[in-house]
Amino acid sequence: MKILVIATWYPHEENPAEAPFNAEHVEAIRARGHDVRVVHVRLGRALPMPQDTNGVWEGVPVRRVSADPKRPGSIVACVCLITREMAWADAIHTMAFSSILLALPSWSARTAVGRGRPWVHTEHWNGVVNPSSVSPLWQKLSGLRIVLRAPHVVTGVTGQLAAEMQRFARSGAAMVVPCVVKGRAPVSPARFGRELRLVAVGALIERKRPLATIETVAWLRDHGTDAHLTWVGDGPQRGECEALVGRLGLQGRVTFTGSVPPAKVALHLSNSDLFFLPTAQENFFTSAAEALAAGRAVVATRVGGFSDYADESNSRLVDAVSPESLGRAVQSAASVFRNVPAIDIARPIRARFSPEAVGELLDGAYAAALARA
Repeated sequence: MKILVIATWYPHEENPAEAPFNAEHVEAIRARGHDVRVVHVRLGRALPMPQDTNGVWEGVPVRRVSADPKRPGSIVACVCLITREMAWADAIHTMAFSSILLALPSWSARTAVGRGRPWVHTEHWNGVVNPSSVSPLWQKLSGLRIVLRAPHVVTGVTGQLAAEMQRFARSGAAMVVPCVVKGRAPVSPARFGRELRLVAVGALIERKRPLATIETVAWLRDHGTDAHLTWVGDGPQRGECEALVGRLGLQGRVTFTGSVPPAKVALHLSNSDLFFLPTAQENFFTSAAEALAAGRAVVATRVGGFSDYADESNSRLVDAVSPESLGRAVQSAASVFRNVPAIDIARPIRARFSPEAVGELLDGAYAAALARA
């Protein structure tokens, strides 16, 4: 089949780390023998337009176009481009909620004259599950989720997300299709030496709770556990985090790496004993899944659909967010998982979320959309 992917977030030369999960889904689709083109719409002015507007990303043709609501001409040009690309496709696949709004005019016009296409939509955004976690404005506008009724099939990367989407979608349209999780390095044993090595991967933003993470390291120190935290990622709270490290006397026990490429993220995971991130809201929680794929057990808060795969066999999920409750969960995980081979943690995750497994699920979504169209 010829699949047209329409995405408002997609990797590019200036930012290869932008929505890699979309590109990985495209890779899984192509591996099933489908011909794929991507239209990457840069919506609004918050982010700059990538320079390469008509090129290739990892072997896939990508057209990049701006759509700024304050410039009506750019919206018209975007819709015209999508309409032309739809004429080529056998099916369309939108990725990210805002891409539905951009695809809808072209799809509706073509459908009205009998030239519509089967439509699959994939969602990763926590704003669909929990609008209040995004902003008060989106909470007021969240009724727009009714547009999820347009696609023939909607897929969520977790069961929680798919269940919420089904409230708005066509009857029986929601399916779970998770993110692709690659084991980027061979699985190596965790050391669990005198110093407990913790790693967190994510932006230094309030939603990831870096301050609570640092306070937990202090609690562990004060309760007999010598722990070192490596935070992989950067963000606006870095200065506040560094100040807290100083106030708590944790110099030498907390390291901030800044932003690093995926290969170095994998290295930091392999060099750790446990993944620890008491985040406030997640859906799939890719960094936790990647940690498990590296053979590292996870300690996190029970706040998202990632409990699809994070359970007592590989994780400790905490309901109360306090240094004591988080610290005791870290201590429990260290006690239990030091005796579990890393490969036993990694193998089920690598199989369940491999490109092959995810590609097979996406093929099922296309078959269902064809049957409904």
